[in-house]
Amino acid sequence: MTQALRFVLIQLSAMLLAALIVSVFKWPALFWAVSVAVLSLLGALRWHDGKWWGLIHTIFPFLLLLALNLPIDSRWYLAALLLSWMIFGGVLRNRVPLYLSNSQALKILADQVPEGARLIDLGAGTGTVLAWFTRYRPDVYVSGVELAWIPWLIGHFRLAKSTAQWQHGNVFAADLANYDVVYAYLSPEPMIQLWEKAKNEMRPGSLLISNSFDIPNAPPARVLDIGDWKGSRLLVWTI
Repeated sequence: MTQALRFVLIQLSAMLLAALIVSVFKWPALFWAVSVAVLSLLGALRWHDGKWWGLIHTIFPFLLLLALNLPIDSRWYLAALLLSWMIFGGVLRNRVPLYLSNSQALKILADQVPEGARLIDLGAGTGTVLAWFTRYRPDVYVSGVELAWIPWLIGHFRLAKSTAQWQHGNVFAADLANYDVVYAYLSPEPMIQLWEKAKNEMRPGSLLISNSFDIPNAPPARVLDIGDWKGSRLLVWTI
């Protein structure tokens, strides 16, 4: 079961139970939100993998209550939902939010990429990595895959006049066999799946490079500090 589906089930269960409690004791709506927050937090601690889900569960009922009491046309909420899906659609399908690589990371990444290599960026966002390589490392053949529509569209126009190959799709459907370097700035959730895919598809001697997120039980060959305010690192595995 995906983390997103767990979120929905935990919230719905907490809302129904809280509604029952509030109706019995005749409590105001604020107590309903407090009850949902407490119940869903307990559910998140038990059934979610990341502790940060607890924060989301705690805040969500109060945001929902606030939204219901604001004098805003409901069509705006629908528009916001569609916009969020078009920007962060990868979260629901692959558990991958939108992360953008900074210039420090790109310079260190470039030092790891051999001359004339073929590189693919999985979850390429708005095409930042590809745009940087086409400008500063034109010897590298670059390709990128992005699922969310708005970041992909931005990358499409951004890379329209470049030699980069820009694809819309699921990062786990991409064939990695023809690439010397696979770069990924994903999230902790899909890293085991990415590791299995890399071992099955990538050639011996090729490199898997992750920005910030490690792979459980698979120590990297080297770890490179990026030196930014987030304490980011590049983790490099040799297949």
